[in-house]
Amino acid sequence: MAATNFELKEYQRISLDRLTSYLRDTTAMGANMAFYKATNLPFKSAPAVADGTPYVCLRVPTGGGKTLLAAYSIGIAAREYMMAANPMVLWLVPSSAILDQTVDALKTEGHPYRAALGKDFNRNFSVMTKTEALAMSRADATGGAVVIVSTIQSFRREDDTGKENPEGLKVYEDAGALMDHFANLTEEQAGPLETVEGTNRPIASMANLLRLHRPMVIVDEAHNSRSDLSFRTLARFNPSLILELTATPQTEHAPSRGKHASNILYSVSAAELKAEEMIKMPIRLTTDADYIKTVGAALDCQRMLEEAAKAEEDETKEYIRPIVLFQAQSALKTDPHRLTWEKIEKHLTDDQRIPKEQIAVHTGPRKDLDAIDDIRDPKCPVRYIITVSKLKEGWDCPFAYVLCSVSDQVSPVAVEQILGRILRMPLAKRKRRDALNQSYAYIVSRSFDTTAQQLKTGLIEGAGFNRTEADQIITRQQDLGFDAAAEETGYESEPLPQDNVLPATVEAAIAKLPPSVKTRVTFNPETRTFTYKGPMTRESRNILHLGLAAVPQVGKAIDRLYAKSNNFQTSAADDENKPPFIVPMLGFRKQGELQLFSQEHFLDLPWRLDECDVSDITKRFRVADNSQTGTINVSDQGKVEIAFVKHLQGQLAGVIKEPTWTLPRLANWIDVGIVHPDITKPSAIVFISRALETLVASGLALDVLARNKYDLRRALAQFIKDLRGDRETSQYSALFSANTADFATSSELSIIFDEQTYAPNQPYSGATKFNKHYFSLLGDFDSGEERDCALHLDRHEKVRYWVRNVDRKKSSFWLQLPHAKFYPDFVAMLTDGRVLVVEYKGQHLYEAEAVKRQVGAVWEDASNGQGLFCMPTNKDFALIDRTISGTH
Repeated sequence: MAATNFELKEYQRISLDRLTSYLRDTTAMGANMAFYKATNLPFKSAPAVADGTPYVCLRVPTGGGKTLLAAYSIGIAAREYMMAANPMVLWLVPSSAILDQTVDALKTEGHPYRAALGKDFNRNFSVMTKTEALAMSRADATGGAVVIVSTIQSFRREDDTGKENPEGLKVYEDAGALMDHFANLTEEQAGPLETVEGTNRPIASMANLLRLHRPMVIVDEAHNSRSDLSFRTLARFNPSLILELTATPQTEHAPSRGKHASNILYSVSAAELKAEEMIKMPIRLTTDADYIKTVGAALDCQRMLEEAAKAEEDETKEYIRPIVLFQAQSALKTDPHRLTWEKIEKHLTDDQRIPKEQIAVHTGPRKDLDAIDDIRDPKCPVRYIITVSKLKEGWDCPFAYVLCSVSDQVSPVAVEQILGRILRMPLAKRKRRDALNQSYAYIVSRSFDTTAQQLKTGLIEGAGFNRTEADQIITRQQDLGFDAAAEETGYESEPLPQDNVLPATVEAAIAKLPPSVKTRVTFNPETRTFTYKGPMTRESRNILHLGLAAVPQVGKAIDRLYAKSNNFQTSAADDENKPPFIVPMLGFRKQGELQLFSQEHFLDLPWRLDECDVSDITKRFRVADNSQTGTINVSDQGKVEIAFVKHLQGQLAGVIKEPTWTLPRLANWIDVGIVHPDITKPSAIVFISRALETLVASGLALDVLARNKYDLRRALAQFIKDLRGDRETSQYSALFSANTADFATSSELSIIFDEQTYAPNQPYSGATKFNKHYFSLLGDFDSGEERDCALHLDRHEKVRYWVRNVDRKKSSFWLQLPHAKFYPDFVAMLTDGRVLVVEYKGQHLYEAEAVKRQVGAVWEDASNGQGLFCMPTNKDFALIDRTISGTH
């Protein structure tokens, strides 16, 4: 397969890492304990399926790329848990439209979804619809990975009322094309299969084929498939694991009422999506009781955005055509005054003089979107789309910027179906004009607060954001007002940058502003400043942002003029004049060049694993007693839990005819299942072969090793990991002992904390107010003591600003440790310009963190007095005071 230039977003990589660790732990400790280890939360078994089945959820808000994560998860599950090169996957989607989209993408060469499968399976995989799977050959089923994409509805024997489902019954009926799959099965393989009535012959059905192969089940948009019937349907296929992906997982667990909570393994935050430039934030909300004014304001917004988009295209060559989504009211015979789609369309064409070809209707009998092949095509004229409850399923266009709803009630469903459509960022890349980095909502409503709360609730329940994020995403504005400018004080802005600011461009943009704003603002081309009469409202500020979006670097001047005209007293996060927060990273001098200190400075690559001693393998690997299939444990509640991982792996291996094992073949099989980017394949093969020879010499026959190959591979993988860790620790310590003078800091090796890329996975939502945090959003704390440490920094007279440093983010400050990067808890800018780095540790962890204190001290020494480091413990926050004063 041709290489595809595609890089996972940071939050996607973290999500998949969490899944990898969970599945790896599941093979050792079972699904229940592995989930508790990952989340500190109790595991809830999926109803109807076998106890011990891994059942977890990745929560990804709208616009986060759930389908891509699903594609990557298949290789992870095959390698870390199923231990199979030929897994069968049942990928369930919520609708036929999304089914067609998903299958098309997975079958298209070069598409990121297909590339994700190719990364783990090369070309050795196939993608099928249910219809294609009903004619699957045995060679397809056993020769590589098989991904069957379908809707769960088409697998149900009956519908929710108990009536037979003809389409679903096909899955359970004899199919001549599948007969070959059930030839020469062992008694153990045939035992769980459904048989033809009155015989022992397995039904040659797709359901039995799935049951035979113990499929991985992926449930896309899992909140749509949570009924008892859905779980009973999944249980019929005896899944090896169930992975849910959704923005809105079920959190209430009440089995008696048919509510089964998802086991949320990882939640992606809106801040993470924003940092990766995936979504347009914030949503700027305007409300008015008059629908004519509301629609007019939305049209003004579109025109201003289109002007900004044209200026953006002139500079970047990226084409954007901003689109307004109108949500009309449904028709009611008892209420002839409702604002139906027909009335909205007539208003646009007759009163607003909008050409008909720029309008698409997608509701009721009109399905205009179905006739549009690619709405992003520059030749497509559509700028306005009218719907009622939802758009075409699977429809997605990042050009959608504005929601205009004439309905006085905005439900969570409307947010999920419509508002979610305006959040996606075109090309997942931030634009030069900030107006194009935001979304806009114009709602007919008599109450701004009620509407804002409805939108926030919808973002939480419909789009998958948490409450703290929703409060920040919806930007409060004033109701539309068109009062004439009074004789009021004029406030002058700071000068615009001299470069690229053409007075004619600015004056032309002002001339197009609505009268309510145009009468208040003037521009002086000589001083390059604006003057605004009277206090600027939020709405006027937003109109200026939109109307002047084509002017380079105008946004900051408008925001500062807004604060100035209102005489606002701002907190640290709102301080428009705060200096850039620059933190020097630790550098290491190599061959005269100062480089960012990383593992390459103390590890020679590739690692010659073949030079390592293998003798310890005889202590690490023991042949297990296989007299029983699984282990039965009884929990404190008396619930019987069956650890069935080995049984599962044995079943999956049994479907494939085993080759005649030789030592080189077994060594290669083990190597393929161990990820080792720092080791060449020949070096790894030599090491594994010598380990196998050592085991054979100890009295274990080759066929015994082959029968226990999964345990053997796990033991060798851990052996290599431990050897790697010993090597890293040894060489790290040696470097610090011999090369202390080569460490330094430099302005060229620095990070700058930036609000756009600050991405806490879980924002802080506690009651404590912090006044000096550099950003309005604050990452959560791991403990109450950590929060108290932050409060000490916030109240310290020598601290100007501070940042909750977020773990494992590319925009965060870090120091290199032997095995990984160290992300200290807090970074503070002091009033004298120095930078203080603080890592808080509970007393029970303090002694084990000596290596962090060592590298922190090296960073401090290398900073020439501009950096300070300390690690308080046991609430000794006075250490921060002593460190700042130089008495520690």
